[in-house]
Amino acid sequence: SIIDHWASESTWNLDIYSVSQDGRYIIVRHALVATETASLLTDAGHETVLVARTMLPGASVLGEHTASRLLQLHKPRHVAHLGRSPRVIRTHSDRITVGLDDGTQIDGDLAIVAHGTIPAAPSPWSGPDGIPVDTRLRTLAAPEQRIYAAGGLAIHHYPRHSSYRIDHWDDSAAQGVHAAHALLHDVGHGDDPGAYLPVATFSARVHGHTLTGAGHPALGTSTRVVSTEPLLVAHHLGDTLVALTGIDAVPLVHQYVSHLHESTLT
Repeated sequence: SIIDHWASESTWNLDIYSVSQDGRYIIVRHALVATETASLLTDAGHETVLVARTMLPGASVLGEHTASRLLQLHKPRHVAHLGRSPRVIRTHSDRITVGLDDGTQIDGDLAIVAHGTIPAAPSPWSGPDGIPVDTRLRTLAAPEQRIYAAGGLAIHHYPRHSSYRIDHWDDSAAQGVHAAHALLHDVGHGDDPGAYLPVATFSARVHGHTLTGAGHPALGTSTRVVSTEPLLVAHHLGDTLVALTGIDAVPLVHQYVSHLHESTLT
């Protein structure tokens, strides 16, 4: 069978114990959610095969340093087909087969396709593009109507960067709180919360290690390694710190998170 693995919450909804303890899982499109899913399945006694389009999965989201460290954690534990894309997925009575673009055929008990999310905005903002918002999360189409958007469907604009959206739970919750404060201010019952800037933390457990971060790494155009053991990487847009990522570096992330969106990191 095939599971479309849309979001991190699905990791916990996947009943990894409902099949035999020697099951073989094929995870297609090796993103952050797939990374954590592969770890959970392996720890539960299943064989896991990873398929990724790039040679360094996660580099575009987490940066090369953090993605490289994650790949090092995976390599001893999984078969990995890197730089490969699926061309066909066939189901059989007793197995599923994923055919890759190099002719490789992979048989397994279950295929998990981890392809992220598409914004599901209500009418009249139907379509896959989400809802553009201003710095207070008011919709740009009709700011005077006091309509606000938060979470994975909100399209933000960061100074000196193109439009972006953030797709994880903690940041969605932070956006919701910010939008609520903006609404209270707009109706005269609160202070101006200021511009929304992503600072929420995120984490995932991968083979006994903790990937952690804060902010939105995809905003960065350059990285700097702050610490090698534990690994902590600073992501900058120009000279502005926009995100942090690390492995087993929770205290360091919390130490530096107050510097997010400042022009320098000391």
